[in-house]
Amino acid sequence: MQKRLSGGLEYQVAYTYSKCMTNSSGYYGSWGGAAVPTSPYFQNLYDMKAEWGPCYYDSTHTLTSYATYDLPFGKDRKFGKDLNPVANAILGGWQLNGILSLHTGFPLTISASDASGTNSRGARANCVAPAQIYGEQNSPLGGYQWFNPADFGPEDTGTFGTCGVGTVRGPGLHTLDASMAKFFNFTERYKLEFRAEAINFTNTPILNAPNTGVGSTLGLLQGAGGAYGTFGRQIQFALKFHY
Repeated sequence: MQKRLSGGLEYQVAYTYSKCMTNSSGYYGSWGGAAVPTSPYFQNLYDMKAEWGPCYYDSTHTLTSYATYDLPFGKDRKFGKDLNPVANAILGGWQLNGILSLHTGFPLTISASDASGTNSRGARANCVAPAQIYGEQNSPLGGYQWFNPADFGPEDTGTFGTCGVGTVRGPGLHTLDASMAKFFNFTERYKLEFRAEAINFTNTPILNAPNTGVGSTLGLLQGAGGAYGTFGRQIQFALKFHY
């Protein structure tokens, strides 16, 4: 959905509903961040069907949007046309901008040490109960206990793990970048632009995936990252001279 510039306002909203399935993640992606690839190796070389599941980068819902709005106040705008030059320089001619990004979490595969006796390179855990997702529940170890580790266990000796691929979902993403801008016109050719920008305006942590290996820290989420190497709000100011 798109609105072209009129009345000082333009915006665009894009939404995607999708589902990606595969039986091999391949050697793509990295083991870190918000997405964690499952093993590129089959757990059981004679059971390809057991590897069928969501791609590690599958995101069911994705929404991105932006908006730009010239505030209707100041010289040559709807309100405040008669402002004196000093007042107009302070109050008039401002522009607001925003970029909103939202998507649901990526699939995670719970791994375990191989107990099958086959030297499996893609061993998975046993699923002993339906996965309980806690989300941002504080852990005594620090960070969040994203899901209940008791729902998963090690393989039984001489067997393969019963869990499939992508049985739980990690944290999603929701960020808003915002800025304000104003032009100071000296002549038709020369003008000065002032900008104030906030990356991750809401100061929302961009969470990494929780631990996916069976053990004492299974389901524990203790990391965050994101744009510009940080997960916190960043504010910057800029001046640009146009000629």
